[in-house]
Amino acid sequence: MHHWSAKTAGMVLAASILALTQLSCGPEKTEEPVSQTAEAPAVTEPETAKEESGETAGPALPSPSESPKAEPSPEQPEISPTPAAEDEGGEVSEGEGTLSPPSESAPDSVFGQPETSEPATDEKMQTLLSSLAFPSGNGTWSAYVCDLAENTEGAVNPQRQQAASLIKLFIMGSVYENYDALTSQYGQESVDGNLYSMITVSDNDAANTLVSYLGGGDGTAGMNIVNQYCSANGYSSTHMGRLLLQSNEFDDNYTSVTDCGYFLKRVYEGNKEGDPVAAAEFSLLAAQTRRNKIPAQMPEGVSVANKTGELADVENDAGIIYNVQNDLIVVFMSENVQEVGSAQSTIASLSRQVYDYYNSSAVKDGDAAA
Repeated sequence: MHHWSAKTAGMVLAASILALTQLSCGPEKTEEPVSQTAEAPAVTEPETAKEESGETAGPALPSPSESPKAEPSPEQPEISPTPAAEDEGGEVSEGEGTLSPPSESAPDSVFGQPETSEPATDEKMQTLLSSLAFPSGNGTWSAYVCDLAENTEGAVNPQRQQAASLIKLFIMGSVYENYDALTSQYGQESVDGNLYSMITVSDNDAANTLVSYLGGGDGTAGMNIVNQYCSANGYSSTHMGRLLLQSNEFDDNYTSVTDCGYFLKRVYEGNKEGDPVAAAEFSLLAAQTRRNKIPAQMPEGVSVANKTGELADVENDAGIIYNVQNDLIVVFMSENVQEVGSAQSTIASLSRQVYDYYNSSAVKDGDAAA
């Protein structure tokens, strides 16, 4: 059993104030194919071109208050490289989607512990995956879906691809794993504020600051900590090889739909079980301001906690769809995209297709997809 320090308790309470709601239940795991390739960006400067973040910095997390609710946990995947595009500084357009996370405090963390239940792919999941129509002339695509109610999962073409800002999920995980030491050295307000900005508005500078904190002021050492975290937790396709907005001449940031799906499943399950770290992470993801992909075509009242990622020719989004009859985890990654707007619309429409497939009886009149 884990005894959380005063700082950690403060962190949890701080995150929980962001939203109190309710979720459902669930678990995950499996896969399938489509095609491949990858790309990455570069430049050492503020924000420009295309890579998630681009926004300034968001407000620091509020302080203590009360405790909210919780959800379930994910697990492990695989690897393969590639180069790429151009870093970004802001996402295009916004969609609908409601946010309202739960949260709560509890003793030990489920993070880093082995998965309890082993998910599988059933016939229903296979039918869904085979029906996902990816654009043939607009990049290479992969997808992951987890039916949290039935503990089934599946993936289409789950090879390693350019992470863009999805790498921030794993930076967040690394920071919370080292939260007490980091807040002791750099201050809780600074750590919480950078976490908030990195996730909710995808701020690149905030991400780089946190990586530097992890390395004791050394960004390269911090990236090694992130990679150690990924290795220790089974995220075998995920690798951080450069800071955000820096050149990808020698290395880049990679992940896979399955790694992101397993990460989100751990957040969901841990939050449901009352784990304070998962609750804090869930609250940040639920406060996401970038809503033009997975959340964009969801019916009113459906909540999505997500993290987007993009480069000049990459469009990614990973999210938990909750507060519905059948909670789900959906991850889409694409690269070598020629038409960015079309790729974003593809993610939005396919996410709605997945939602409708598992929640058709919950779709009311007037809730038709846009």
